[in-house]
Amino acid sequence: MLFRIRFHPKILIQAILILFALVWLFPLVAAVSQSLKIQGLKNYWDVLNYPKINLLRVIFNSFVIAIVTSAAVGLLVSLASFSFSKMKFKGKSVLYYMLLACLSIPPAAIMTPMFILVKKFGLMNSLSAVILPVIALQAPFMLLILKNYFDTIPSALIEAARIDGCSSLRVFYSIVLPLAVPALVTIMMLTFINAWNEYLIPLLFIKSTSNYPVTLAATYFTGGGGIHQTPKMLAQQYAALIMMTIPSIIIYIFSQKYLQAGLTAGALKS
Repeated sequence: MLFRIRFHPKILIQAILILFALVWLFPLVAAVSQSLKIQGLKNYWDVLNYPKINLLRVIFNSFVIAIVTSAAVGLLVSLASFSFSKMKFKGKSVLYYMLLACLSIPPAAIMTPMFILVKKFGLMNSLSAVILPVIALQAPFMLLILKNYFDTIPSALIEAARIDGCSSLRVFYSIVLPLAVPALVTIMMLTFINAWNEYLIPLLFIKSTSNYPVTLAATYFTGGGGIHQTPKMLAQQYAALIMMTIPSIIIYIFSQKYLQAGLTAGALKS
């Protein structure tokens, strides 16, 4: 007797999503497992009390970099997106596409001029040397997301507010900005995560361990701090990486609703 097996589309989609989830979760589960070897949870305590680097200070540095960067990008990009979407001025299209063209430039290709600028302004070995370049690198893509979202806001609302005597700035923060909260949270959270995970720029500009972000601190548990790697150090390395990953995971989980809404709405119109 032959049986016909019919797969409901939703079941098939769920199966594919579970498969992808397992692929993405496997490295995290493996890292947690490795971090508990040899000494168990004591590996985490040893990392927190590691004599050559203050992990709490490192995490604080990354929070400063990520929070300041995301706030600055949110402010600058929201103003620019409002201008490009709802205002008329000469050369608007040319300027907009010039900014988007920056997305095609790999960050590694501009490291030399960026290094010269940072050194000329005396910002070497400071958190500002990381914050300012990351803002510049993140802004074009976030502008694309937020500008597309602003395009979906009816222009009739803007015109009605202007007829009532509202200035452009008043229209921006009283009407447009409240409607754009999902997209604004999206770009700020994406910027936060990208700034938190940035490695190349801190590697180039930060030399003092007191200013290290989390991405550089991990080198102390891989032999980069002059320590020969052992199974115990490997476990501590994984413990450090897990601890450094937790903040970005928590932020993503709590902002997931806004991220999905912002990305979906921003993709409706280009």
